Amino acid sequence: MPRATLSVNGLRFQAGRGADRRTIIAVDRLELASGGLATISGASGSGKSTLLYLLSGLLSPGAGRILWDGTDHALLTEAARDRWRRRNAGFVFQGFHLIEELSPLENVLAPVWFGSFRAGDRRDRAQALLDRLGVPMGRKTAAVLSRGEQQRVALARALIFDPAVIFADEPTASLDAAAGAEVARLLADLARTEDRLVIVASHDDRLHALADHRLQVAQGALERLS
Repeated sequence: MPRATLSVNGLRFQAGRGADRRTIIAVDRLELASGGLATISGASGSGKSTLLYLLSGLLSPGAGRILWDGTDHALLTEAARDRWRRRNAGFVFQGFHLIEELSPLENVLAPVWFGSFRAGDRRDRAQALLDRLGVPMGRKTAAVLSRGEQQRVALARALIFDPAVIFADEPTASLDAAAGAEVARLLADLARTEDRLVIVASHDDRLHALADHRLQVAQGALERLS
């Protein structure tokens, strides 16, 4: 698994038209590298998720540079950014986005099928990830899993291609205290023990307490707290 380095300079993202146009995110400078958990805090609507989507290439900035390993993603086509994510990034969405009719194993393998890869080549890894994350194998569909178990399936799916970077949007928001604390520890371990870069947008103080790099969005501007 390759290391990942992120360098952001002069990033601006705006929304609205004419007199209503406003800056949603402004990042003058940001440097992050593999081996750490970076968390983004801020009030609801402050732009945490928007920043996550910009860094991952799901959104394009209006100005500035977003360099991953020296390649400026702001200059890439949408198709090129998609290829980068397939090779280098895993994404854990707040709503999990599982297919409830499928088994946990089938959900983890879904990106393999949709990406026209051979599922057999990844089946052992998918099973090992579910075992590691403690997902019960006796469950026939994702619909009967608890919220915490569903989140762990989503995390296993994000890891199926062994990405250098993991993006997570409010990964503990809908979990109870015990399940949320466990997912927070898992994300920190993935960064430190496996030399990944994990970037999380969250309100959860437990995640921020575990972070190697604490970032905060306030009034559209990014501040580095630690």
